[in-house]
Amino acid sequence: MRRILVASLLSSFALTAAAATGKPVTDAPSATDARPVSTGVTNPQLYYSTKIEIPAEEVSAAFPNPATVVLKVNLDATGSPKTIQVVKPLSQNIDERVVAAVKQFRWRPAVLDNQTIPVSMNLIVSVQR
Repeated sequence: MRRILVASLLSSFALTAAAATGKPVTDAPSATDARPVSTGVTNPQLYYSTKIEIPAEEVSAAFPNPATVVLKVNLDATGSPKTIQVVKPLSQNIDERVVAAVKQFRWRPAVLDNQTIPVSMNLIVSVQR
């Protein structure tokens, strides 16, 4: 046990001495040097949404105010939602209404290197009483 302790202390001194020299281990270029520079990235932006109507009797007093429904939305390259999954449900009726409304939402698409791209994002919808 003492030998292990002494060996670890000696190796820590050697590492400290090597770090104090400040010289890099290698001067080889990094892998990131070969990557092209991006011309820009923009996130999707919501430009059209519909009002979500939920009757008061469906919003239980047991829900926190505001209650939230979390959705995973996959947008295509045009900004239209293709698949919508409920990640954090509230109730089946409310979830169905929220998903139906989000299907009608439209976004300006995400852009990478001046080309529109499909993206996946989480969307949090707050339900207030």
